[in-house]
Order: sequence, then structure tokens, then C-alpha cells
Amino acid sequence: MTAGRILTEASARLAAAGVDEPGLNAQWLLADAVGVERLRLLAEPDTPVPPAAREKFEKGLLLKEQGLPLAYILGWQDFRGLKIKVDKRVLVPRPETEELAGLAADFLRGRKGALSALDYGSGSGAIGLWLASEFPALGVAGVEKSARAVRCARENALTLGLAARVRFVRGESLSAVRGRFDVIVSNPPYIPTRVIPGLAPEVLSEPRVALDGGGDGLDVVRMLLRLSPSRLKKGGALLLELGEDQAGKVLASLPQDAWKDKRTFRDLRGVERFVFARKK
Repeated sequence: MTAGRILTEASARLAAAGVDEPGLNAQWLLADAVGVERLRLLAEPDTPVPPAAREKFEKGLLLKEQGLPLAYILGWQDFRGLKIKVDKRVLVPRPETEELAGLAADFLRGRKGALSALDYGSGSGAIGLWLASEFPALGVAGVEKSARAVRCARENALTLGLAARVRFVRGESLSAVRGRFDVIVSNPPYIPTRVIPGLAPEVLSEPRVALDGGGDGLDVVRMLLRLSPSRLKKGGALLLELGEDQAGKVLASLPQDAWKDKRTFRDLRGVERFVFARKK
């Protein structure tokens, strides 16, 4: 069978299973099975697909029909150009989190001297590892509640050659690490507990600890707001990714005596998603 025919049939199967972007998912799965770039499959639809590759593709297709995230099937997720290993131990990094990392980088470029960053709720380590790759002298600490996620993040640090500058530790609050930082960046769990049962199957296959933000979704956020001033250098920044309708509420709760330059940023979809504030 040719790549074009396989993709046509697979796209129809995924669409019937209710999978978003069925064509794109089928392309990634087949490209991975064959071992070629995705765009090459589209440019050369008459390429024969060997039986071994078809068998691997079929296994991935079945997992996708069952609601498993594409990144779990492939075993990795692109994060601003970094190939980050992901599996059921960690949340799959979203495009919004790539935007969050970009905002942190923009802030760091305006800072002088020895720079340091703290990534709270680091999961796969994507934010901290990408920042370290962007700033060769940056020291990065990652704090993560899940021991399984910490192991995944450390594996990524080793694979990317960044283990000497990025350290990941297990902890439930900012007290898990010492020192003060130029920036604290976090994509914390922010989904209200009551909302979680109604989430899409793909999301429900991800670690609940990375999703559940408590009654109103802001339990972890309140901890970060309380402890961040004591862990930031003067003029250092706190950057948070939040759910829809949360950013304005969180911004309003930041006390004037501790913070300045308070603002929110919208994501590429126009959602007020990110909170930024600098320590006085």
C-alpha cells in the first residue's frame, strides 16, 4: 500500500473516532512508523510503505483511536525546537506553554549579571530546559511534585546535555530549593476539581496531579503568589500560565506593596492567559 492511500483510510478512521485533526495525526503516526519527515509523505504519496512500518503504524493508530495523546504514542513533543521526551508520567506541553517560555526569555534578555530561573511544576522540564538552551550562562532549578515526572525531566536534561545547569527536585512548594531567582515561571495545575471528569479523553489520560488545581483551580497559584516575593531578586519577575477567566482575578489579588509592573498577556488565540508581575 502507498503512503497516500494509508493516510486517506487512517484519516477517515480517526475522524470516525472523534479525533481532532485526524489527517495531521495520521501523518505524524505514519511518518514515525516509516522513519521519514512528515512533509515528505505528503510530497511523495505514492511511496510504498513496508509491512513492518504498516504494523507499527497500525498499533499507533489504535492507540490514537482509544484517545491517547499523539505525543505519548510518538514518545516526544517539540517544544520551541527542542525534542522533549514525554510519556504518561508528565503533561504534554501545549503551545500556550511555549508562549509562556517565550515571555520568560523576553524578560531575561533585559536582565544583567548572573541569571537564574525557577520553573515550578516543571513536568517534563520543557520550560527550564528550553530557557537553559537559550541562555548559555543561565542557572535553572525545576521543582515538581511528582517523583515520576522528576525522573522524566532529569532524563530530558541528560539527553539534551543540560544536566550540569538544570537541576530538577521533588517538592510541593518553592521551599524545595534555596536562593533567589531572576524569574519564577510556572504552568501550574489550574483546572477546578469539579471540571476534570468532563475533560476530553486525551486530557484525562494525562497525570491528574498536573491538572487538578483544587476547588477553584487556584490552590497552587495562591502558594506561588504567597512565596514568590521571598524567592525573587529585586526587580525579578513572576510569570504564570492560567486558565480562561483566571488571569484577571489573579492579577487583582497581587498586593501593591510587593509587586509592580503588573499586567496580563493574551495567548495567540486571544485568551487572557498569562500573568506577569515584578517584585519591588
